[in-house]
Amino acid sequence: MLGQTLISIGGIALVVLLARWLGAQRPAAGLDAKAAADLAEFTLAGFVSEDVAAGADGGALVSGQGGRFALIKPHGSHWAVRGLAAPVRVTVESADLIVESGDPMFGAVRLRIGAEAVETLAARLRAQAG
Repeated sequence: MLGQTLISIGGIALVVLLARWLGAQRPAAGLDAKAAADLAEFTLAGFVSEDVAAGADGGALVSGQGGRFALIKPHGSHWAVRGLAAPVRVTVESADLIVESGDPMFGAVRLRIGAEAVETLAARLRAQAG
């Protein structure tokens, strides 16, 4: 009985070590403006990017033609992308822009883009809302 328990624990430890060695817990690589625009265009059908606000923490808001937006955030070792349509709900906190996705499973994304850029982008998003 003790031998079976030790073999089971050893097997579990081996699976955990193998998963870490293969990079199962590796965070997503950094996302610059070009990569964010390319990811949005690849993921969302018919999306043509115009401008990118990339946050220092990895997320990004990509504005596209026709008032469409793509919200990108890291999700494990990959990127999650959601399409947004105007009006986009935003909240400003210090140098952060918090963008609501409207999807409870995706949640809000906090973009650390600097105080001046936050005010400019928030004003533009609110103006598009009407």
